Amino acid sequence: MMRARAFRTFCCGVLLVAWFSWGAKGAEFAGGTGEAGDPYRIATAEQLVSIADDADLLSKHFLLVEDLDLDPNLPGGFGPPGFSGAVIAHDGTPNASPHPAFVGRFYGDGHTIRNLTIRTGTGQYLGLFGAVGEGGRVYDLHVENVSIEGPGRAGALAGSNRGSLVNCHATGTIRCPEESNWVGGLVGVNEGGIGGCSAAVTVTAGGRCFLLGGLAGLHRGRIANCGATGDIVVGRNSFDVGGLVGGCLGGAVENSHATGSVMASDGCWSLGGFVGSADSNASIVFCYASGGVTAGAGCRDMGGFVGRLQCEASDCYATGDVTTFNGSHSLGGLAGSLTGGLVVDSYAMGAVTGGSGSRSLGGLIGRVGTAGDVTNCYATGRLLRNGAAHDRGGLIGTIESGRRVRVTRCFWDRQESGASQSAAGVGLTTAQMQDVETFRTARWDLAGVRSDGTADTWRMAGEGGYPQLAAFGDPNDLHALEGAGTSYEPYEIGTVEDLGAVGRYSRYAWYKLVADIDMAGITWARPPIPVLRGYFNGNGHRIANLTVEGETAGDLGLFGRIENDAWVYDLGLDNVSVVAEGDVTSVGGLAGTNAGMIIACYVTGSVAAGPGTLAAGGIAGSDREGVVADSYATAVVSCQAEDIRIGGLVGLNYAGIVSGCYAAGHVTGAKGSRYAGPLVGRDMQFSLTADSYFPSAGGPGAPGGNGLGTPLTDEQMKQQASFVDWDFAKTWTICEGQTYPRLLWEQFPCDP
Repeated sequence: MMRARAFRTFCCGVLLVAWFSWGAKGAEFAGGTGEAGDPYRIATAEQLVSIADDADLLSKHFLLVEDLDLDPNLPGGFGPPGFSGAVIAHDGTPNASPHPAFVGRFYGDGHTIRNLTIRTGTGQYLGLFGAVGEGGRVYDLHVENVSIEGPGRAGALAGSNRGSLVNCHATGTIRCPEESNWVGGLVGVNEGGIGGCSAAVTVTAGGRCFLLGGLAGLHRGRIANCGATGDIVVGRNSFDVGGLVGGCLGGAVENSHATGSVMASDGCWSLGGFVGSADSNASIVFCYASGGVTAGAGCRDMGGFVGRLQCEASDCYATGDVTTFNGSHSLGGLAGSLTGGLVVDSYAMGAVTGGSGSRSLGGLIGRVGTAGDVTNCYATGRLLRNGAAHDRGGLIGTIESGRRVRVTRCFWDRQESGASQSAAGVGLTTAQMQDVETFRTARWDLAGVRSDGTADTWRMAGEGGYPQLAAFGDPNDLHALEGAGTSYEPYEIGTVEDLGAVGRYSRYAWYKLVADIDMAGITWARPPIPVLRGYFNGNGHRIANLTVEGETAGDLGLFGRIENDAWVYDLGLDNVSVVAEGDVTSVGGLAGTNAGMIIACYVTGSVAAGPGTLAAGGIAGSDREGVVADSYATAVVSCQAEDIRIGGLVGLNYAGIVSGCYAAGHVTGAKGSRYAGPLVGRDMQFSLTADSYFPSAGGPGAPGGNGLGTPLTDEQMKQQASFVDWDFAKTWTICEGQTYPRLLWEQFPCDP
């Protein structure tokens, strides 16, 4: 209705919109053809609005060449009261099929669109863009003083994003009635990528709302290098509300922050200064929150950083206070509750306050459920209940189940917190908490101490002060990598310090080894590269003398986890020593768990599984829907418990593929081991082991097979003809009758 009225106004003499373009329907733009090399140029508000739902325009390229003002009170403007839906791709029907989406390119070129106003009682997909679809891109755009009132899927820039938003920024307000959902300061629902963006948008909603965040409401894509400063205010019985993201449903968040406050009424849950809730498929790394979290009575799962945490949170911190009233529970300075998640190298400094009857208060975490793991963390915040000091929960308030719950090398300040007790952790004096020897003894990876690893995760002030995460300090003090992390200019890894720095860079980037690396004299307590989601090109180089001795409930190896779609190739590991000292989930020479691609790699040395380990292997402990191909291991693999899946190459192959590989290291299972094999310990869920071999009993390898892989005699292992369908022209080489196969890139010489 408002769009039609605005159009009639222009036709009556204010401004005539000519419904034709340079080769497509729409208004006459200020130039261009809409193609990649010649985008349509937008110089007026009318040209912007003309894109609308025009199918011929939603896939085109646009360049903003002027700042625009959409103030509905301007003469000839779009209102009042403003738009009834999004400006571009504005169909607000939630179940429209197919829903219109912008799938072209929009280059803001640093320009600003001001005073966008949207008012609707039923419409959704609200924002400058209703929806940015797969393949859609929006760059370098500012939207300023946005004002939106509507029930859901709302954000200043877009109601929904499945494409990419890069270097976009928003300010303004969003107001929602009761039972609203999927609302964010920048984007309502994010299933794509958001990079280098920010939002200073205040979000206010009524009761029974969910999935509201300062940047994104619902998130299951990727957010990197972003920030949110707007406050979030919600009514009774609302949930999944966070300073940056309301709920992470499998999404990744990296190098981002939130500084706004989160405020809620009675009966709310999953409230966090950074994220309201994060499920088991999400990950949060190198992030912080400084805003307070405040709620009424009868609330639960409230944290200065995350309300309800079920995933990994690594290298994160929170400084805001957590405050609630009578009958609330699961309140923590960092996380309200942790179940099945992993918190590593993180801390909290805010006060935690509950009212009468409140329970499970913790300086770091309020409540830990089954299978939680907390390592290298601390808390200093004061604990109060009903206005008085609360003597319990200095680090953790309650551990509901001890099954696979592990708290390792974690501390709290007894003096500052006022708590002498905790469900786990070690209480120290303030002086001890500010003494570098405390953390050196605990094997924290400290800057300037090479023997504990070169990630240099923590830094301590020269004259007192608590440990601080080095990643948030002066970037000029951090070891930097050469390269850009792209496929054509990968980050270059040539030294031990380079390798340690990888963990601070994007998990999605490209890395290339440019020299052999000797890691002798260094004992890592965590994998040098905890998680890889990108590409690691060994480039025909070797890493020697890697030593990892860990006791956390994660994964151990050079890589902790190689995730889905990640690749590691052309890499050799010589003389590794990977030892699981406690309840490590999976342990391998190259990777604890592989869900990606391991191609043309080898491992020598030893891998030892602890009593609580699930799986151990020479290359990978677990291969979960991943691929291990054209690779070999001669590492000695051992375990201490009979139910551990242990194999010379892979311990547990779960719906994965092992192809064109061999293992020739001794496999030593515990007496009565049920799942031990010379190549693969156990396969499950339609896994495949093909064209892969091991030395039969009596040879140098492990004793008899378990049906996974083909046994060969020592003599056969030295004959090319034994290895059916192997490529000895491009991948493998063999010294006939002398050696087992070697990878061609090794350039292994044969005796004359």
